[in-house]
Amino acid sequence: MEVKGSVALVTGANRGIGLAFTRALLAEGAAKVYAGVRDPESVREPGVEALRLDVTDEDQIAAAAVAASDATIVINNAGIQAGPSLLEGSLEGARRELEVNYLGTWAPGRSRGPSLRCSRPTAAELW
Repeated sequence: MEVKGSVALVTGANRGIGLAFTRALLAEGAAKVYAGVRDPESVREPGVEALRLDVTDEDQIAAAAVAASDATIVINNAGIQAGPSLLEGSLEGARRELEVNYLGTWAPGRSRGPSLRCSRPTAAELW
């Protein structure tokens, strides 16, 4: 996978690992990086285009797919930790985690369909 000159979409790009992916893509010469985030105002990274994207909202996924139609790299990084402790509390947080952390990783890629191809990096590319 060639990063230099590419266009990428990173979900959950406003902090943590997503922000690190965003910065790494820019450092490696990506032509454009879209930051898919729930709150576009939270994106402060220079050279990044913020997109409103909650990976559990089908309308936002569709809108982001149109806005980032030139993306050739999608990094599905969005995730939350909202579940209850193991033995107490409501399961709503755990359900929300499943929506975001499991199903939400498929949605942005599926919205792009066959225009993106999956590639597995070789060991040499990883090191």
